Amino acid sequence: MMNEFGQFLHATPPITSEARESARARLQVAMREPDARGSVSPPPRRRPRLAWRLALAASVAVAVASGVLLTRAGEPPATAPVASVRDLGDKAAERAETDPYTTTPSSGRWLYVKQIIAPVKEPDPEVDRDKRMTLETWHSLDGKQTALDDGTGKIVIEKAGAGVTAEDLARAPVTPEEMIARVGAVVDATPVTEFDDISATRAERIFQRISELLAEQPLVPGVRAALFRALPTIEGTSVKQDAVDAAGRHGIAFVYTGTWVRSEIIVSAQDYRLLGTYRESVADRTYDLHLAGIPPRTVTAGTPLTWSARMETEVVDKPGDQP
Repeated sequence: MMNEFGQFLHATPPITSEARESARARLQVAMREPDARGSVSPPPRRRPRLAWRLALAASVAVAVASGVLLTRAGEPPATAPVASVRDLGDKAAERAETDPYTTTPSSGRWLYVKQIIAPVKEPDPEVDRDKRMTLETWHSLDGKQTALDDGTGKIVIEKAGAGVTAEDLARAPVTPEEMIARVGAVVDATPVTEFDDISATRAERIFQRISELLAEQPLVPGVRAALFRALPTIEGTSVKQDAVDAAGRHGIAFVYTGTWVRSEIIVSAQDYRLLGTYRESVADRTYDLHLAGIPPRTVTAGTPLTWSARMETEVVDKPGDQP
């Protein structure tokens, strides 16, 4: 069974490599997601981990729906604020320890992830608040590979670029302190490029990398719990009592506000499961994109940069399988 987005992509003609690379270059601006390879000597320029997948969709067309509501039945706004960001970390960790799907670090099976995202307003480095796109991806349980329909019905598998994988994080000891140390080592080994926020602190980069891991990697319950408990230990992390994901569900968010970007990791206000992510500029910034053949673009404060909602996850036998 294919969802509407899968059906739309299957009906479109194959994309060219030139179109794919052009779209990727534009999307790098908005995503700012590094592609460290886990090596102490990573390549000088890296590709955002999500950009190759979103570029496939952006190169053909975007299946969107307008008029998405910011509230939905069954997901009322938070009515019982958490006491602190540490309290939120503990509650999210307790939920993670009892998540409904079970993962074992191995290359034999895959985690299916269905998301709703706000699409990028090309060529501007921002997302459209009023439109939504459904994205289906598959992630090997060892965290080393990621797969997506390439737009022609063919499943394309690529090496994941998390820098630290699900398998790496599951090695003992699995503690909040060890999660910070392992993620921090990858951040330290990853060079900054022209597509990054050069003003971002080490703490901000660690926060963002944990956000990527929670959203993308098939983590065992103990690792997810340790990552949630690690977030409050990152200096500068705060809590937002009412945040909204791309599906209009209200929740509570871990928040890190840097010089230029505010990042949110949103969890349910009812059961503290992961709902989605949101990133927004907090100051004006101009990008020099001459290397991508694009005129300079100015992003003003309050511009949404990414917005997602994690809708469904389940372990399946192979890429392309759906629950």
